[in-house]
Amino acid sequence: MKKELSLKSKTLIGCGLFAVILTALILIASYCDLSISKILTKGNLDSGAYISSNGFGLFFEAVGSAPIYLMLSVGAAVWFWWGIQHKKLWLTILAAVVIFAGFLLTCKDAFDYVLEAMSASFNGGIPVKEGFRDSFYVIMVAALMAAGFTALLVLAWRGVKPETNDALFKWLFIIIGVVAFYLLVSLIKSPVGRMRFRTMNAAGDTEFSQFTSWWVSNGKRAPYEYLPSDQCKSFPSGHTYSAAVIYTIVCLPDLIKSWDKKWVRATLYAVAIAFTGLVAISRIVVGAHYMSDVLFGGTISFAVMMILREAIIFKGAHLKAVFNKAAPAKIEEAAEETPVQ
Repeated sequence: MKKELSLKSKTLIGCGLFAVILTALILIASYCDLSISKILTKGNLDSGAYISSNGFGLFFEAVGSAPIYLMLSVGAAVWFWWGIQHKKLWLTILAAVVIFAGFLLTCKDAFDYVLEAMSASFNGGIPVKEGFRDSFYVIMVAALMAAGFTALLVLAWRGVKPETNDALFKWLFIIIGVVAFYLLVSLIKSPVGRMRFRTMNAAGDTEFSQFTSWWVSNGKRAPYEYLPSDQCKSFPSGHTYSAAVIYTIVCLPDLIKSWDKKWVRATLYAVAIAFTGLVAISRIVVGAHYMSDVLFGGTISFAVMMILREAIIFKGAHLKAVFNKAAPAKIEEAAEETPVQ
């Protein structure tokens, strides 16, 4: 019978492959960022336009960042029913607010991007203004939709077993941690000040003379008054980071025994990789980001999730397996703690 790899071997192989693939992609992005953008935006971003007319790109621009909000809403559903089960009314109310807020931000974000694209289509590819994002009507429609989605999610989650819901509480903390880390990603954008490909395209810089590599810090800037204020916030990609929050679903088989199957894990990884990959490609297609932007955005999100997963679910078992040779059997047991049914 074939001997199964030890936890230490699995950890080293997994980390090694991740490091090799990431390094290769960073090297490609570092040398080919501008070339890749020129290839993928060709025919998808009109000359002088800031907003693309490409359907694929516009669709994922509108829905690509949804996971950061939706996963928070789903996680808060765990919180909601935990509060009811343990008779914590204030926690239940707070959870309901978080669920609603997640859906509200999802809907409003989608509407904002759709309206931005519509305004640009009538103005040569340049958004007319950003004020419509705070339109009373947009907010009201988004709020009504969010209220409906909140009610549906809360009712649907009622069928989850209490013991399963308790186990998923760990998942909630992972989601909150990944979402909170987005603040650091957003703070990096301004100091780096990397000009978007579409900014140079809209400004008529056909030589792309203001292109800078991802490691260059340009400082906070917004040189073109007629373009949106995010014109020099290319690195890293907030959209791709937000999309990659979907990776938190790979934690579910660690907590739910009936999901602890190879095909389930493979499916969850495939869904997360496919969605994040499509969003990443779409961001390059519309000229909003370069390959390095989306690579770092998605990787940071994934890495934060994996670190939190290791700390909260596995309690550092994989790290102990690599560095602690004294009690490998106990370490294996800690990593494979039996989840709920």
